[in-house]
Amino acid sequence: MTHYLVDQLKFAREKWLTGYENLSETDATTRLGEANCPSWMVGHLACFEQLTWCELAQGKLVDPSLKAFDFGEPATTPPLADVFASWHTVMPVCNVYLDTLTDADMTVYLKLPNGTPFWDDIGTVILRHTWHYWYHLGEMQALRSAMGHKNLGPYIGRVTPEAQFRPRSK
Repeated sequence: MTHYLVDQLKFAREKWLTGYENLSETDATTRLGEANCPSWMVGHLACFEQLTWCELAQGKLVDPSLKAFDFGEPATTPPLADVFASWHTVMPVCNVYLDTLTDADMTVYLKLPNGTPFWDDIGTVILRHTWHYWYHLGEMQALRSAMGHKNLGPYIGRVTPEAQFRPRSK
């Protein structure tokens, strides 16, 4: 069975995707002030999932173009279809690793190429990624609202069976 933290990450991804429903290419690539555009957020989230779950955990660089969305890189306005294609290519590779994790794995640290431990233990990094999706969903919904979009979907909506509370077995 998939670890409950991984289920939460997948739920956050699912809800984040709903924030892009009915978003035009023009609005997806529009920057308001210093804020990044919605299409950039897709590449940014894919970049960090790829770094963590593909590169560090599995030694695989799936899509080199995602390096353009790393922290400190210049702001861009990529075509939405392009970054979603990258995101959809990277997520299954991430899931191959994530779907194997156990409670014991959650306290292990991934290693950077130089051998030093990555930010936090795996469980905490999963939480960081989960919250990263929620952060960018809120940011993107605020941008869409500022662009004049009406009737945006519910922020969370229905909680799927995979994301519902389940007691931990001992």
